[in-house]
Amino acid sequence: MSGSRSDHAPIVLAPSLMAPSLLAPSLLAPSLLEPLQIGPLRLPNRIVFGAHPTNFGKGNAFTRQHLAYYHARSQGGAGMIVTEALTVHPLDWPYEHVPFGHGDAILPSLEQVADTVRVTEGGTESGTALLAQLNHAGGQSNGKLLRQSPWAPSAVPEVASRRMSREMEHGQIAEVVAGFAGAAGRVARAGWDGVELNAGQHSLLRQFLSPLTNHRSDEYGGNPENRLRMLREVISAVRRALGDGLALGLKLCGDELAPWGGLTPEDAAGIAGSLVDSGHLDYLSIQIGGPYSAHMTEAPMPVPQAHAAHLARGIREAIGGKIPVFAEGRIEAVNIAEEVISSAQADAVVMTRALVSDPDLPLKAAGRIGEPVRPHIAMTRYFSVVGDWNRPLSDLINPRAGREESLPTVDPTMERHREDRPVLVVGGGPAGMEAALTLARQGRPVTLREERGELGGMAALLARETPSRREFALLVEYYRTMLARAGVEIVLNSPVEFTGPGLADLSGYETVYLATGARPEAMGPEGRDSNLVLPGSEGRALSPRALLENGTASRAFSPFGPDSRALVVDHEYGFRMGNAVEWLLEKGWRVDILTPDFFIGRGLVESGEMLWFQRVSEQGALFHPLLEPVSFRDRGDRGSLLCRERFSGRERAFDDVSLLVVAQAEIPHPEPGQLAAIREGQHPRVITIGDARAPRLMGEAILHAHRTVLAEQA
Repeated sequence: MSGSRSDHAPIVLAPSLMAPSLLAPSLLAPSLLEPLQIGPLRLPNRIVFGAHPTNFGKGNAFTRQHLAYYHARSQGGAGMIVTEALTVHPLDWPYEHVPFGHGDAILPSLEQVADTVRVTEGGTESGTALLAQLNHAGGQSNGKLLRQSPWAPSAVPEVASRRMSREMEHGQIAEVVAGFAGAAGRVARAGWDGVELNAGQHSLLRQFLSPLTNHRSDEYGGNPENRLRMLREVISAVRRALGDGLALGLKLCGDELAPWGGLTPEDAAGIAGSLVDSGHLDYLSIQIGGPYSAHMTEAPMPVPQAHAAHLARGIREAIGGKIPVFAEGRIEAVNIAEEVISSAQADAVVMTRALVSDPDLPLKAAGRIGEPVRPHIAMTRYFSVVGDWNRPLSDLINPRAGREESLPTVDPTMERHREDRPVLVVGGGPAGMEAALTLARQGRPVTLREERGELGGMAALLARETPSRREFALLVEYYRTMLARAGVEIVLNSPVEFTGPGLADLSGYETVYLATGARPEAMGPEGRDSNLVLPGSEGRALSPRALLENGTASRAFSPFGPDSRALVVDHEYGFRMGNAVEWLLEKGWRVDILTPDFFIGRGLVESGEMLWFQRVSEQGALFHPLLEPVSFRDRGDRGSLLCRERFSGRERAFDDVSLLVVAQAEIPHPEPGQLAAIREGQHPRVITIGDARAPRLMGEAILHAHRTVLAEQA
């Protein structure tokens, strides 16, 4: 709850007036829920939890955090789980916490995963198939950890890091083939159901297949059959190590999105047909993306869901249905997954990120849990965890994702607090909605007050105002539906005063949770946000928040025409700047982005939001790094911004500026001094959550609200 206050009278929404708008998924998924035979395994449904890095490892083995994470998806009814990839050779170390599959030290943790994932709470078999992915990252491995150049088919620089790889000798190829077989044998000894080989993104096997990375002139390079040789050898060796009783699958790149020289859909169809004829494979899982398009493999919004399903369809048709084919690529909604299956584009769907957000999606799709599916919001920051920062996997909307071991399950049937005094949550943004829902699911009587006429806070604002962020509407819809089901009293248009007699009505609540959000550091005339660190910018500068909330009402927009120029100054290096730029471009502004940082949007790069740069560049945005704003001269309907180059000290002016948007750190609302007055004068049990405690990204705010409520109500 932040920004301008509504002048409307309070509106109380009883649960019966908040009609759920999320359809029951059980009405949508008959084909998705059918069993599927893959080799010796019969899957209970066609929903696959695919392999992905988690950074949960310790000592390069699976941990209790892994066990709880995979167990939750098994209990939720996934048809198949493919775990985080095991490396198959000591000279492959793609990220620090990757599980090492090339030695027997991994065996105890492999056995623990099998024992934990397969067993239900009642002690019976879950029915979920458990496979391990095996991989060698090749030239995409981490040279910093190896302290030497990684092995690859040819000595070519890796696209992202520009590190030069070492071309593999014949003996080294044989070592890696044996490494795949050895890792497969360990998986079999640990009692798993099979393995999946990775010839998709971040894999040596794809690098051998692709003309982009395989420049060899021996029997492992040149024509397509030679480039296929190593993969054939790996498949044969792994099949011998597994025997006939376990499943063997292959993740295959269906399109490297590099038509000038990479693997094309036609290439992938030919590779698939040749490999399937050998009789060793039990399924194919078709992935999109190569070295120049890693951002499309786990694509963010606004890339459409099921954007790569056509690749699975093409390969399925090419092999004539001889083995099942899985589709990948942003398949996150139950109805989208059902359409992929029912239209014969694939035999199963990899719904990894959807199952991160809601482990119970399969059970909900089957009608066995009477709740709507918690939607996945495709902010790749939470899923893209490979990098120098060693960030563990998490999720924007599911605070328990990756924390299943440490965060207790909230039992929706709890009744122990029903007779307690009510609890008040002030602020209906994401953190406030999560707090109210968690409290209600613990059995607490909850009132949620929001000063605006709608729930959702920044999520609702982004969904409405920023085209590339419209997916946030799913988050708002989910919480509205769940709050109604949980019986939370919603009071809209109901601001809470932080000083004076307005606090008297808080005395009837046992606890008050303030989820009142954050605001820019300085406020300008008439309550509008302003950045006062730039002399002369008063009345002309807006924060990104003010721009999205009421920008068109500002005098800064008052001579706005087709040639109007906006400068976006990024002191924060992240998402607020990015949202403001897209808003302005969509409204027809000419936009220049400048920052004192080394490059524009460092936070966007770290979060894998590469498509943002493409979108705004195509719409004409210009980038100006290493510039420090000095002052602004207002000339009536236009102004001039004076900047200084960060290292040379040379000055540079931007003229004909109609609008300044300044992205900078925000501060909690209310401020700490106001909060102390509330606690001392009126209500001793006031707890701040989310941005009201300390400004942060939306997923972190939701997590903080969830954790704080659990700790306070324990």
